[in-house]
Amino acid sequence: EWRRPVIKLNSKVVKSAEVVVRAGRPLDLRCEGEAPVIWQTRLPKHRRYISRGNGTVRTFKVERPTAEFTGTYKCYYTNGSHRDSSVYVYVKDPSHVFWTSSTSLQVVAKEGESYLLPCLLTNPEATDISLRMNNGTSVPPGMNFTIFRDRGILIHSLHPSFNADYICTARVNGVEMTSKAFSINVIQKLRFPPYIFLETEEYVRIVGEELKIPCTTHNPNFYYNVTWKYTTKSVPKITEIVRSNGENRLDIESTLTIAAVNLADTGNISCIGSNEAGVNTSTTYLLVVDKPYIRLSPQLSPKLAHKGLSVEVNEGDDLELSVLIKAYPHITKHRWDTPTSLNTATQENKLIRYNNRYHAILQLKRMNIQEQGQYTFYAQSEMTNASITFQVQMYQRPIAVVKWENVTTLTCTSHGYPPPRIIWYQCFGIRPTCNENNTGLQLAIPLRAPTVEVQREEYGAVEVESVLTVAFSNRRMTVECVAFNLAGVSSDTLAVNVNDWPFTSLLIGAAAILIILLVLLIFLFYKYKQKPRYEIRWKIIEARDGNNYTFIDPTQLPYNEKWEFPRDKLKLGKILGAGAFGKVVEATAYGMGKEDNVMRVAVKMLKARAHSDEREALMSELKILSHLGHHQNIVNLLGACTYGGPVLVITEYCSLGDLLNFLRQKAETFVNFVMNIPDIMENSTDYKNICNQKQFIRSDSGISSETSSTYLEMRPSRLAELPTVESSEDLVCEESGDWPLDIDDLLRFSFQVAQGLDFLARKN
Repeated sequence: EWRRPVIKLNSKVVKSAEVVVRAGRPLDLRCEGEAPVIWQTRLPKHRRYISRGNGTVRTFKVERPTAEFTGTYKCYYTNGSHRDSSVYVYVKDPSHVFWTSSTSLQVVAKEGESYLLPCLLTNPEATDISLRMNNGTSVPPGMNFTIFRDRGILIHSLHPSFNADYICTARVNGVEMTSKAFSINVIQKLRFPPYIFLETEEYVRIVGEELKIPCTTHNPNFYYNVTWKYTTKSVPKITEIVRSNGENRLDIESTLTIAAVNLADTGNISCIGSNEAGVNTSTTYLLVVDKPYIRLSPQLSPKLAHKGLSVEVNEGDDLELSVLIKAYPHITKHRWDTPTSLNTATQENKLIRYNNRYHAILQLKRMNIQEQGQYTFYAQSEMTNASITFQVQMYQRPIAVVKWENVTTLTCTSHGYPPPRIIWYQCFGIRPTCNENNTGLQLAIPLRAPTVEVQREEYGAVEVESVLTVAFSNRRMTVECVAFNLAGVSSDTLAVNVNDWPFTSLLIGAAAILIILLVLLIFLFYKYKQKPRYEIRWKIIEARDGNNYTFIDPTQLPYNEKWEFPRDKLKLGKILGAGAFGKVVEATAYGMGKEDNVMRVAVKMLKARAHSDEREALMSELKILSHLGHHQNIVNLLGACTYGGPVLVITEYCSLGDLLNFLRQKAETFVNFVMNIPDIMENSTDYKNICNQKQFIRSDSGISSETSSTYLEMRPSRLAELPTVESSEDLVCEESGDWPLDIDDLLRFSFQVAQGLDFLARKN
């Protein structure tokens, strides 16, 4: 192999790796080799100082070099031989210990990279070479660097926290010398692909319509791009709007446009953003249709008994009817048609939209018999419409009734839903039922009889009838008809004495006694009807024709078990009012609403000798109160005890009694107050409150601390018996309610009475 090229400075062979030349003095480097050689300079612009030719001797000559010529010069063979020689030239300039190019002072690099600051020493005598910030402080924590005398300072693993201005420092003869300032800007390394956002997951268009899909993107820096991927047959047009949003942030909004879509354009369309961290994609689906549409799909809970769109529920249950809708163009109108007018207290409907899909929901709470029937949902757009109908049927417990047709024929009728089945039983002796657990079940004989459906329906109930022909072989017999369906069981019995037919003298005597007893019974019943009775205070209107009203039978209203309250958590107190049939007592309820809650309540109950119809009346009153729901201007139902003892109706406690007696008690003080207003005004330049300036207080419970005994008696039905509620917002006088009324009080009372009556009117 050839020997290494020989380097000479000013005709003298260079034997060391470094040489020193003073600024302004000639710099003459000569390279001699055994084959053609070439010089490599630090800066490309310095190549013009190399001698021309392609010989074995090449020179690099500068008449008046400056510190800029400081650096490493390398001589090598042009034929690719690895033999080369190099020398570091110091162009000594007393005013510049470092040479730096003005183009290298602005440093832009990526996070994690290393960067060489070109602080080239021009004086070999320089010592204590280092790096610090331009403001005089040391480098940031975590910055590591390596010093090369012939290359500069290499900073390792750049980080955004290094962004600042830096200078290289060195000492010459004890004096600190510095370089020009380098401004370092580290671009943060991207950890995530660009953000890509499409407005919706699906676009629907009719053939011939225009499609525009905007794709919003942004990236922490400028180094990313946005592209589209699509399967459409039509060639879309792509437009971009580029915005710079703050430092090192670029937003690109790219829009894909198809002027007129066709059916073949149906498919996926993706917006793709890519950067050094990876690729992010957002995809939407284009559906092209030939005409507008509304598609309705029923959604019913699998727990419901249903067949197709026919739904069966129990009375008092909650029901949710749901419809999924796909529509284009979007729906402009929708409604539910129901068997009864929409009641916001028990019926709630809502429509949830997402793009071209909708979810219509109708919630029915505590359903009653009147609410069964057809429920139809209608949807309409500007170009088409559609509807779907649910049939709601309510289970009804059967009621069995047995009657004589003639001597050997019995008829049992029953109505309910589903249509009841009827079974006959015959047993010996006079019994309340043939299916007693002890002996009746063994002695009961099932009988066969045809059953037919009667074409009569009322509130969805189907009536069936069974005719039984019997031949009695025993003097004393009991025949029982049992009707049953999914909702329950009902039975009725008929007891007969066969051998007493036809009429005998004994039968005639018994008939005479029976007539006397019947007359006596009618007389007693007449006297009983003359006595005052405890009646239901309220009636619920079912229908109205002019001044004629049809009322709902309150005994048929359902009772919701949620109102049941444990008797052992109710402590009865003193009697607030009493009458011929019952009484109202003050009580304390523990755990009503919350476990640790203690509430003062009023409890209505019947006296021990109350009749069954009076108990039924109180139970109907309880059902009506639960049907009404809550309102701040009526006496609200809080709970009830219907099991394990007499019926107890728990209501809000009215500390000042009923409004009628309260107003009568205040009549005189009200008149005196009104008459004294001129005197009050003469003695004061401002308005004053009465009752010691009416220092109102309100207890934590919202109930006056003073107990009133002005509850009305439980008398024959009168509207005036209804006590007035004391709202939790009302203020009572500190002196136990002993304050005069003024016009404001009466106006407030009147407004609250009107609100309560308006609520009752809305509830029919």
